[in-house]
Amino acid sequence: MKTTLSEGIYDAIIASIIQGEINSESVLTEANLIEQYQVSKSPVREALVRLCHENILVSIPRVGYKIQIVDRNYLEGIIRFRLNMEPRYLGLFFEKISEKDILRIRGSIVKMDKTVLNNPFEYWKQTSVFHLALAQSYSDKFFYDSLRRILDSQLITFAKLYWSSWSTVADNKMSDNHSAILNAIKAGDKPKAIFLLEEDIKSF
Repeated sequence: MKTTLSEGIYDAIIASIIQGEINSESVLTEANLIEQYQVSKSPVREALVRLCHENILVSIPRVGYKIQIVDRNYLEGIIRFRLNMEPRYLGLFFEKISEKDILRIRGSIVKMDKTVLNNPFEYWKQTSVFHLALAQSYSDKFFYDSLRRILDSQLITFAKLYWSSWSTVADNKMSDNHSAILNAIKAGDKPKAIFLLEEDIKSF
């Protein structure tokens, strides 16, 4: 799928936040972003509106945009919301997941080792790919788009909370949860697949 200008700017701002280039003291303005990305006002504004809508940035009148302050409670709220969405959808659409879907989802799984997961951004990017690949099997665009937005918000929160302690946290995140979920789906074991999905979501 072709990436629009606004999506490219959105992704670039998210990456800058995660990598610490934009911090809680930074102020973003339309004028600076237009100059930085050499684009017109429209895609910059679209990206900023989306980031505010997803509670990643907050608009400060006559000043600009700053990072929305989040804490562990915010992350736990995202996890609670996902626990009430993803397992239920897996249960609803379990019988519709085909062998072709299983092969496609398996292709999204990346081995969780430190050569790949060298920072929380890489970890969450890879885990998001799996959850979105599973969601794609349901052929429900609203659910897929909603989950993608939620995962983007969790990415920002997750990375900001765990960046400084990632080397310690990563030691406990090397298990292959995604393969276990997919193996349960392939075996037709719906309760086990749902249970494993819930445990994976709760792991952070």
